[in-house]
Amino acid sequence: MSGIVALQRMASEIDRLNLASARPNPFMSSAFLSCYALRSEYHSPGLEERLFLIREGERLIGCAPMRLSVDDFGSAVAAFPRLRGRLRFLAPFDTEQRGILAAPEDEGRVAAALIAHLCEQVRGWGMLEFAGQRPGSALHRAAHARTGRRYRTRDYPVEPYNEIAVVWDDLAGYFQSLTKKMRSNISRQARRLFASGEPELILADGAPAVSAWFDAYCELDGRSWKHGGPASIRRHPRRVRFYREFVGGRAGFDPSFIGVVLDGVLIAALLTGANATAAPESHGAWCLEMAYDQCRADLGPGQLLLLLAVGEAIDKGHAHLSFMQQFAYYKHRWGAQPIDVVNVQVIRRASLHNIRAWLGELRSRSAAARPQAATTAPVLEGCEADGHAVAGPGTQERMREPTPTALTSAALTSAALTSAALAYAGPGVRRLGRDAARAHLPFGLE
Repeated sequence: MSGIVALQRMASEIDRLNLASARPNPFMSSAFLSCYALRSEYHSPGLEERLFLIREGERLIGCAPMRLSVDDFGSAVAAFPRLRGRLRFLAPFDTEQRGILAAPEDEGRVAAALIAHLCEQVRGWGMLEFAGQRPGSALHRAAHARTGRRYRTRDYPVEPYNEIAVVWDDLAGYFQSLTKKMRSNISRQARRLFASGEPELILADGAPAVSAWFDAYCELDGRSWKHGGPASIRRHPRRVRFYREFVGGRAGFDPSFIGVVLDGVLIAALLTGANATAAPESHGAWCLEMAYDQCRADLGPGQLLLLLAVGEAIDKGHAHLSFMQQFAYYKHRWGAQPIDVVNVQVIRRASLHNIRAWLGELRSRSAAARPQAATTAPVLEGCEADGHAVAGPGTQERMREPTPTALTSAALTSAALTSAALAYAGPGVRRLGRDAARAHLPFGLE
């Protein structure tokens, strides 16, 4: 089956199989897949989507939402798209632990049947790529089983996912589990923030409450280190529309928002998503987007956001909180454990992909043989779900100094959007002023 209509037609079966899987994944829900297919700036909607269904008799036991995209090999083969095809997961970017949808007892048979069908029946591709697979998983084993005369399989190394197993009774217990140096750093910067003006912490849950803060978040993104770069939520209009769907509760997640307001202006915020509604028996939360005002980086607002995110995960009974990929060494300080994964690739030996893969491997071996200059690891201030981390003041590129007129205009816009968000009077928002924050945080603010 192909096209977005296939996702919509099979939505109930996709969600049934997702819920039956060993770990229900909101990135594999029908709502997220449809939203991604329609809104992602990486792909043209309606052209590449493929939905592979695996049946045993009359029973549907597996499903693999994928896409057939065309890689760029240059003008020499531009007229031959069949030579450049890559089959991969439908939502390959900004997601976590994608896979096939099947119950644990069916997963091995489903993976083997899927790989066999793709290799023996489906044409037009030179590479199958399954991103973010745990070594030894059913799909990983099935892919490696195809190695032979016509295909070769390789594991392409990628950054691990980082996840906190939520095992504490309250935020104070979690805070005490951190190292003494980490606790000192978090509390010291929080006290500095609270001493610099009039603070307010915002904890918002549910589509109406989170949507009320979205415009303020997008404006904050423009004051952050992300501005104008590939990590910005505003990097493409379709990405902004995608996240409007997310905060509106139409992308398969229960949306949440954590914000820090200082003197009436939003200076830091974190968007998280959970799947408690879809999977009440086994649910978690994911940190999806973070931004903070670059001019306030010295106050450590990103650290405060992450601490509050863990507290929210504890209060809501989530089994885990995901910090996604990148900078595992820093996230380990927060108690996150790495989940090692690889991108497993099945490559036709008679394909352009195989030639390019061999050339890439040759370059990698040559680079590894050359002496490497010593590098200094960056100091990080926060984390992202889209594969980026928020760099601290010592590593981020400085934005061009604004003119006084631009600064005044930006300040007025920031204050106006924050004021509009604070005016939301519906359910789902907790506003913690200085006294309430003092009671909520696991350390003193004096």
